[in-house]
Order: sequence, then C-alpha cells, then structure tokens
Amino acid sequence: MGLRGAKRASRSRCRCCLNGAEIDLSWARRPLRALGDALGSAGYKSCADDFEVTESLGFEPSGRGEHLYFFVEKRDANSHEVAVELAEACHVNRRSVGYAGRKDKFALTRQWFSVHRPGIDRPRLVERHHWRVLQVTRHAKQLRRGVLAGNHFNVLLRDVVADPAAIRARYDQIVSHGVPNYFGRQRFGANNLERAQAGIDDEMALSAARAALFNRMLSQRVGAGTWLQPVVGEPCLRPRSNGWLMDADRDHIEAGLADPCLPLFGPTPGLEADRQAAWIAEFSRAGSDVIRLLQAHSWTPFRRRSRLRPLDPSLEITPEGIRIRATLGPGAFMTALLDALFDLEDRHATHFDQ
Repeated sequence: MGLRGAKRASRSRCRCCLNGAEIDLSWARRPLRALGDALGSAGYKSCADDFEVTESLGFEPSGRGEHLYFFVEKRDANSHEVAVELAEACHVNRRSVGYAGRKDKFALTRQWFSVHRPGIDRPRLVERHHWRVLQVTRHAKQLRRGVLAGNHFNVLLRDVVADPAAIRARYDQIVSHGVPNYFGRQRFGANNLERAQAGIDDEMALSAARAALFNRMLSQRVGAGTWLQPVVGEPCLRPRSNGWLMDADRDHIEAGLADPCLPLFGPTPGLEADRQAAWIAEFSRAGSDVIRLLQAHSWTPFRRRSRLRPLDPSLEITPEGIRIRATLGPGAFMTALLDALFDLEDRHATHFDQ
C-alpha cells in the first residue's frame, strides 16, 4: 500500500455557469469537517469490489404473500435499472417493483427488491450481466423507500498517503464521537446539483438540492461548534433508536444519549420556521437559485440526525490498502465517514447512482 507521510491532496472545484455567472458548488460535496483536517489522501472505488454494501431490512420476509422478494447482488448497475429489468422479467408494471433504498452503481451491492406477483408461480430469471438473484421468498407487503435497518459496508481504500498511527487514532475518535451526518457525494451524482441550479425539475435534481441545503445548514453548525447542541425546540433522537427526546439537556448530550435532528427543507413549526427562513435567505444570498425550485413543490416534514455513528466498526491496514468495515443506519453515507479521514479521490467518479 505504501502508507507514507501525510500530504494534502489537491481538491477539484465544482462550478456551474448560470446566467453568465460562475457559481462555486464545491461546498455541497465538501462541507466542513468536525474532527480536523484530512490526515492525507486515499483513492476509493478503484474497482467495484472495493466498495461493498449489504442491505439489512431489519425483518425477515414471512415466506407468504402476494409479493415476491428477490435478494439481488449487482455490479455496475443502479437500483432503478435493476428494478426496470425485474419488472420486465416478471411481466409486471415498473410500479409493482419496490426497494428500500438506492445503492451505488459502481460498487458490489446486495439488496432486496419486491415484485407484486400474486399466485404460486415463480418467474424463471436468467442471470444478467450486471446482477444475479441470490435468494427468493415472499412477503405480504411491498418494500417501501426507507424501510430498512441499515447497510453494512466493506470498503478498501488504495494509495493511502497518511500516517498509520494518526489514521487509527482518528478512526477511534470517529467510533467514539461520530461525525456529521452529511449527505454523501453520491446524492449529488455527476451533475445532479448543477442541474438543480439550472432549474431542471426532476426527482434526482430536487433530491440533490434538498440535500445541499441540509449539508450547508449542518456545516454551519459544525463551524460554530454547535452541531451536537440542540437549540430551543429542536428534537433529538436517542442513539440507535427512534425514541425522541424533547429539549435534551447537556447531560444527555455529553453522555452521548441524544443526537439533534435537523429539518430538511419543508414545513417546520414555531421557532424552527424562523430559523429555516434565515438560513434559506443566507443560502440564496450565496448565489444559489435552487430555493425557487424547491418552493414549487410540497414536502413532507422530515428530520435527519446531525451525527453519524458507525456500528460494528473495524479498520485493517493491509498490503493492498486500508479496509474499513462498519454498519450505518438508514440514509447514512459511508463517504461522510471516510471524508473525516482523508481527501478522497473517486477512481470512478462518473458512475454515481443517478
């Protein structure tokens, strides 16, 4: 692997030209770090098998019901593409296929898909070039987005340029204290945020815009040193559970028993409406035109933890590189954890799950 003395990697800047004005959007993909500067540089996704993700639903399909459940392993294909091909193979409408979450395209991933197909017959599925079925069962309900316990990651970082002792110390810090729960670069895709900036109104652009606003708000809290300190009226979640705490006190925070939950763009009550209006105004002054795009839609209120904490973590230094394993909760991005260690170079940057 050749772990050498720490050296800062150069950061590419992402810019969008809108109405003749060049707008810097790199802040969305590289928000402020909470644990200090990157320790050095590392490459990831040198090949698909270097970034392995296995989904956990948190429940066992019953084996009975109108919905076929397929546990699928895929490479070089995004979740939507597999859903479309499953629908064709099962002779059903695309809307009859469900899955809990999008998985990276350029990666080795395993996840469940449901297909509404009443009856006892099971379609004969031919193994595809980019995916194969590992297990088939049945269940009574369709899989819905977000209905999962989490994802287990097994990631190999190559060409690491950093001090091994510093890496281990920082990783121990991540395990103990967590990192900001930013949306990862996959959410922004190759150009989803730029498309939102240009006013393109589709699901991926809107998702990127909403994530960018959250990242900016959380990044501001990181800069102010308040990302783990709930403000008045801000609810918190207990770690590794969905149990809410209102007005969590400092003892809860210091004991690691509460994670502040920040709102995504959308309706918010009371004092939070004023706070959201303030940071939206600040965001608009920064040159972004995505607010108008988001305001044209109705949004369901949703909150996201400010802190990401890995479960079952491990770090191994091998001749190939650094292997990191961890289980993350629903919606959490492994790249948000890795960014707390290194300036990352995506070796396959044009293959985000779009």
